[in-house]
Amino acid sequence: MNIGIIGLGYVGLTLGIAAADNGVTVYGTEISDHIKSCLRENKAHFYEPGLNNLIRRHNGRDFFVVEEFPGDVEFDAFIITVGTPLTDEVVNNVKQPNFDYIRSALKSIKPVYNGDQMIILRSTVSVGTTRNVVMPFLSELCGRQQDDIRVGMCPERTIEGKAIYELTHLPQIISGNNDTAVDIAQRLFRQITPFVIKAGSIEEAELVKLYCNTYRDMTFAIGNAFCMAAQKFGVNGIDAILHANEGYGRSNIAYPGFVAGPCLEKDAYILINNMPDCDSKDFILAARKYNESLEDMVVEWVESRLGDGKGKRSSKSGGTGEVITVSGMAFKGQPETSDLRGSSSVYIARKLKDAGFTVNLHDFVASREEMEDLGIGEVYSELTDACRNSRLLLILNNHKKYSDVLYDKVFSRSERGFAIFDAWRACAELYYSDDVDICTLGDFNISK
Repeated sequence: MNIGIIGLGYVGLTLGIAAADNGVTVYGTEISDHIKSCLRENKAHFYEPGLNNLIRRHNGRDFFVVEEFPGDVEFDAFIITVGTPLTDEVVNNVKQPNFDYIRSALKSIKPVYNGDQMIILRSTVSVGTTRNVVMPFLSELCGRQQDDIRVGMCPERTIEGKAIYELTHLPQIISGNNDTAVDIAQRLFRQITPFVIKAGSIEEAELVKLYCNTYRDMTFAIGNAFCMAAQKFGVNGIDAILHANEGYGRSNIAYPGFVAGPCLEKDAYILINNMPDCDSKDFILAARKYNESLEDMVVEWVESRLGDGKGKRSSKSGGTGEVITVSGMAFKGQPETSDLRGSSSVYIARKLKDAGFTVNLHDFVASREEMEDLGIGEVYSELTDACRNSRLLLILNNHKKYSDVLYDKVFSRSERGFAIFDAWRACAELYYSDDVDICTLGDFNISK
């Protein structure tokens, strides 16, 4: 099969390489010069285990990066994988998604699209977008009736850090507006994975993607709410959850922590974007808002330790107050990723800068250039250097390398009452040392 992929970001590139590795010829278009430059060097613009080896194997052989789709290739399908970020617009307390990239992607295939090719939407959209927005646009583009074109939603559901494995092992959800569309989608994805699930409708496929991520968001909200509730009784919230789960199969309370990233921060908003007012909508929104509130809780905790920033407001060039080190800028540490999109760490660091603190940044995987582009503070490659003049170290993801952060490497080399906030208990050895000033999400808000 020959497929075209519009958008070679995280979703498009991993899908394209996995498809090429399973016998599909792939042509991809991308507007980002940075992404295209990386691919010319046979590497991805982000960290994903094993991906660069596969790029070197397939780039220029059965995976081609092109400015425009060639007219002499008979394409079976075009797959739209562009992002659907949130806008700054808020309507009735609900952040609004931006679907402009999808519209641009549809316009880009006009020179080669004739209505015979399957158009697969893999981007995350509100329920009804494929049928009510994409299909009419494509019908007008090729001059055919909507029943005569081939369109479907086949959502992406991979986890960053394991995308290549999951693309070839997890079941793929497929759908289509007619039998021909479903058949093309089924043939394509069965070349990549042996397990394909046919949704009952395009709208069901849209819901499946949104349900998966919103479910995770809401379960994490329960864990976070339980963690904070325990502290009102003077109980460590993390310990209470771990002990509730231990050896008891009917309890699987989520480990508390930040719920962010390019999907979880927005998919609940996309789900309720066009949902009529109802109790379900309020319930989903409340869970999302609670997870977001953890960021402000951390900022308030910092201010309770160091003051509220009065008299040390930041300028555009950076803060002038106490120095704080924020480590773990990627939105998660395990599986490790370099992705800063939607990261709670970024939001917290920016709020600290706005409160007047000087912020040092560190991450084990994220690109130094991308962290510098945030404009929040100085970026350090070594955690010990980032902490040298700090009053506080905030460890905000759970990368496994934190287990190597021992007392003699960080804590003892810092000055002036240095303390650590370890959101995920990533520094286990420090946590159990009596002479280290350290707390976690489980005990940082205990009333004293």
